[in-house]
Amino acid sequence: MMYTQLSKYITDRVAIGDDQLNVVLSHFKPLMLKKNEVINIIGHPARRMYFVNKGCLRVYFLKVDGNEVTRRFAFENTFSTSLVSFISGEPLTEFTKAIEATELLYISRDDFYRLLDVIPAWEKFYRNYLEFAYVTNTKRLQSFATQDATERYKLLLKENPHYVLRLSNKLVANYLNISQEALSRLKSKI
Repeated sequence: MMYTQLSKYITDRVAIGDDQLNVVLSHFKPLMLKKNEVINIIGHPARRMYFVNKGCLRVYFLKVDGNEVTRRFAFENTFSTSLVSFISGEPLTEFTKAIEATELLYISRDDFYRLLDVIPAWEKFYRNYLEFAYVTNTKRLQSFATQDATERYKLLLKENPHYVLRLSNKLVANYLNISQEALSRLKSKI
């Protein structure tokens, strides 16, 4: 039952036979996180790719002044890792934290890359994932460079309304790179 969502997520994106799908799924292991539990160690390379069955992960980094900057959230039916570190093997520079009790399935980096060599559908799946991540990150960067806070908030409401419904004002404001007060003003106007 725990693997049903992951199985559907994969088969919705690539054509893969049952035997090969079962090989892929056999490399994923369950991990339960408590609220506020951090699942990676800064300075060490990312060694796991996570799939969120239930809950939410927050990926963030710290600025020199100690302030947190949210890069992304990963809700149900989403893969998450620190891709730069996962791909390059460089030390992690960002944290991944459960913002609520979270149920994950994870695959080790070694197993992930071994599967790329033996299951063509997994390689296609990974390409799909990388393309999605690239488009998402580029759009986010562009929105910060070209939009004001009101436009970014309206875009968030349009593309990811569940962020505003499910997350605290503090987290939404951090994600939008505005103060909580500014978010409150935006919410009252829109």
